[in-house]
Amino acid sequence: MFNHSNILEINRIYSNDIHAMAKTYGIEAAVQVIIQEVFNIFKVYGITIDRRHLSLIADYMTFDGTFQPLSRKGMEHSSSPLQQMSFESSMQFLKCAAGAGWSDKLNSPSSRLSVGLPVQNGTGAFHLLTNIL
Repeated sequence: MFNHSNILEINRIYSNDIHAMAKTYGIEAAVQVIIQEVFNIFKVYGITIDRRHLSLIADYMTFDGTFQPLSRKGMEHSSSPLQQMSFESSMQFLKCAAGAGWSDKLNSPSSRLSVGLPVQNGTGAFHLLTNIL
């Protein structure tokens, strides 16, 4: 494809194949494809959504430089058994985690919420200390 850059506008080519875009143009191009394709799905149903929300989802799916599906299959790679159980197939993930003797460090928002702890993001990420005179 790059050999034909004299007849193709390489910077304007678009494909909805996330893996192909990541391989050819890099993971950030794949992020843009995810955002555009999910936006198009919502648009068909007349649902308006801020692209920044889709950007968060796309960033989560590609945070490690590869494409991880936002599905049960993608959740298998999570290091948090409680986060896995909060997504889908709770009993399947529970049996697997218990059988393998896995523990959870309670770092993910889902795992912290499931045991009643505050999430360590946003306003829960820090403590304020005041001077008492």
